[in-house]
Amino acid sequence: MSTLPCNPIFDGWRLTIWWPRYALYCALSVVILRVLHSLLRARAVQKGDFPHDKNRQHSVIEDYGKAFRYCFWGDNEFKEHSDLWLPAGIGVVELAVYPVLLVLGQILIIGGWIGIKTAGSWLGWQASRTSFNRFLLFNLLNLAVSYFWLSHYVQRLCCTQP
Repeated sequence: MSTLPCNPIFDGWRLTIWWPRYALYCALSVVILRVLHSLLRARAVQKGDFPHDKNRQHSVIEDYGKAFRYCFWGDNEFKEHSDLWLPAGIGVVELAVYPVLLVLGQILIIGGWIGIKTAGSWLGWQASRTSFNRFLLFNLLNLAVSYFWLSHYVQRLCCTQP
């Protein structure tokens, strides 16, 4: 009996757990990473990290709790810190897809995606080095969670390419 030709990215893997549980693990990981990100970002906001505010109208939020809430909830009066949870949504998708790509050895796709994300925000990184460093750190944490935890729930299947 021969194996059928297939596309390894779509047909060459399967989850070893129920997919809603896997999705829940991805979502919970993103919330935990968002809390950590907001903790670091709040400290930067306390120090005046409003890089696109030319007038320095909002130069400092002295209350750390208030700065954390602005960063965590993502919907507030400061445009620089209102992301409406869109990065968290992207993070859930990344955490769902990265383990599959890692198990299949498709790291070039991951590198290309991170390159696109970096290039898309290049002007922002020039205005705030701390934002860039947080971006790098949390991309590394996404990859670490994907590799060391979530990839254990992905099984590679035999697949011959056409």
